[in-house]
Amino acid sequence: MTVSAPRKTTADFLRYVVAGTAGFIVDSLTLLALVQGAGWAPLPARAISIAVAVVSTWVINRQWTFRGASAGKDMRGVGAEFLSYCGVQLLGAATSFVVYSAIVALGAKAPLELTGAVAAGSVCALLVNYFGARMFVFRPKA
Repeated sequence: MTVSAPRKTTADFLRYVVAGTAGFIVDSLTLLALVQGAGWAPLPARAISIAVAVVSTWVINRQWTFRGASAGKDMRGVGAEFLSYCGVQLLGAATSFVVYSAIVALGAKAPLELTGAVAAGSVCALLVNYFGARMFVFRPKA
């Protein structure tokens, strides 16, 4: 029995949200470790935490969310997929970073405020990232 396109898209999106939630946790923990643990300023720490989160979500999305579109790729294909994913996520990361920066500029400094700023940026970037990944990186095989 095959799954209809709208149902598959909904299931993919829900898996993408779960992967994004895991990415949010990685992002937030990395950010707080750098700011609270290592004494970094919030903005440079955020740049690093975004990069760590992008790698973690790529792994989850290729192995779970869009596994059919990722299956059977050789190393060159996996590398191209990763670079494409990074390119697509760059727009979402920029969206997230701008929202985060605006909230920090308004005075967010406490751990919960910084986490809230990450959450706000992540929500704004969600749809940009999902549709970019679905349309440009993990296209269904014809």
